Amino acid sequence: MLLDTVSRNRSFWWDRARCAHDDAPKLEAVIFDFDAPLAATERDAQVFRELIWSLHCGDIRVGVTAGGPRDRVEPLVRELIGDGVVEVLITADDVVRPKPDPEVYHRALFELGVGPEAAMAVEHSPAGFHTACSAGLATMVVTTLGIRNRDFAGAAAVLDRYDSDQPLSAALCRRLHEQWWINRSRLSA
Repeated sequence: MLLDTVSRNRSFWWDRARCAHDDAPKLEAVIFDFDAPLAATERDAQVFRELIWSLHCGDIRVGVTAGGPRDRVEPLVRELIGDGVVEVLITADDVVRPKPDPEVYHRALFELGVGPEAAMAVEHSPAGFHTACSAGLATMVVTTLGIRNRDFAGAAAVLDRYDSDQPLSAALCRRLHEQWWINRSRLSA
């Protein structure tokens, strides 16, 4: 018969140790840019819609920003995504200083009720990328315009299109967001 030599009340260091990256913020919202063509192909459009629904079903809130007027942007959002999924739509009509000023992102974050640490932007151009970064957002760049060779240093990810090798999903967005914050904290330490 084996005797249990470890007291039931005793704990080990690994029971008490916190994960080194336990303080990485949880992703609560993804804000998409609608200033550039979102989908180069019908397959890209389908993958984009699947990503939106994955986020929605994964309890990640969805917002949209656009530099155009609301009467032009809102029908495009409805056509591509549908009704009831996008919680916040911020257009040039809603801000005093449109892009490249980060006010569109600040307004979207305010209306979504989250801070920049809990959100990620999806942009399509160098100017949009820099706008999102200046708002303090982790940013994924989807280069639907074929501008992948541009400098997107500090991006959470850079993809050639929505229909990439690794399927875009809420889980992937969470991983990219967490990894971006981990890398950012390492650089600032």
